[in-house]
Amino acid sequence: MASMTEILPLRCGTIRAPANAMEVGGPGDLVLPVYAYLITHPTGRMMLYDAGLALTDDGRTISKVFHSDLPEGHDVAARLVAAGVDPARIEGVVASHSHFDHVGGVSLVPNARIFLHQHEELRDLDAGHDLVRTNERLDLFGDGSVEVFATPGHTSGHQSLRVWREGGADVLAGDACYFCRSLDRDDADQPYAFDKVQYLETKRRLMQMRADGDFIIPGHDDSFLDNIPTGSAVRVSALSRL
Repeated sequence: MASMTEILPLRCGTIRAPANAMEVGGPGDLVLPVYAYLITHPTGRMMLYDAGLALTDDGRTISKVFHSDLPEGHDVAARLVAAGVDPARIEGVVASHSHFDHVGGVSLVPNARIFLHQHEELRDLDAGHDLVRTNERLDLFGDGSVEVFATPGHTSGHQSLRVWREGGADVLAGDACYFCRSLDRDDADQPYAFDKVQYLETKRRLMQMRADGDFIIPGHDDSFLDNIPTGSAVRVSALSRL
């Protein structure tokens, strides 16, 4: 049994979009990774942070801008099976927010409760699961090892997750920052943030957390895989990459 909580990034397809739809001043087009994260507690309990795309999202274009690709075997259930995990064992999905590329795969984890902030709209979320509405903070496993906390701005009820470890925390930031470089810009770089004042306040908070030693993992940038610090709870496998 593991001696500490572990985070396994699971790459679950991609989204293609104009760069200026994701980042103020961005040139050309971008192909963005979509991630779900398997959180495994030392007791063996398992949760997900986000669930990636739905099977029906493959080849779909959203708002005439966001084109989704989900290769066979890359959906969250298939990725879990490839990691040796029965999707039925997942007891909960912490949804960063309810956009399609973060909650599309919840139908593939049949026994999971969905943890969604009380201010977040349902949007693309499958309502067939038990829904737990969160507040500003949630002690996910009840022992202080993993905390869900509100990071509004991208949406009204966006939330992030941190796994505490020696020397700081690993922070799954979701779309509170799209890219690693987002935290090097002291502006509201997301063109379509729900509330740009809140978004910038949240981003500055994440910047301070990074300065204090936390490892911040953005929503759509796989370059974090090559910069994982010593002692991190993040475990990288072939399932984390293409």
